[in-house]
Amino acid sequence: MKLLVIGSILFGAIVFALLPILSTYFFQPSLKDSIKFNVYFLPLNFLGNVVLAWGFIQGAKLFGNTVMLSGIQLGTNAIIVTALSILVLHQKISMYSILGIVLIVIGTVLLNK
Repeated sequence: MKLLVIGSILFGAIVFALLPILSTYFFQPSLKDSIKFNVYFLPLNFLGNVVLAWGFIQGAKLFGNTVMLSGIQLGTNAIIVTALSILVLHQKISMYSILGIVLIVIGTVLLNK
């Protein structure tokens, strides 16, 4: 059950990290395209939200530590957004971004102790 809860948190984090990359890659920054993007990806957004909510509800019962679960979600989100920005959008990432990710991972590890 613990792996299922952690997996649902990771799945939700990956979905919510993927959405801004997809919107940046496929759509122009206009209101019309923003509405189209949200309509097209509503099922994925809904699924990610349901799975993430289930993970947090079950994780609160199982672990009793929602801060740890939030740390896992935040760390995963930061790593995935950074990796996809480099791979898909061909953006350069600064040393401060890398340092921030390292600090998030360290914080998540410390929250688990």
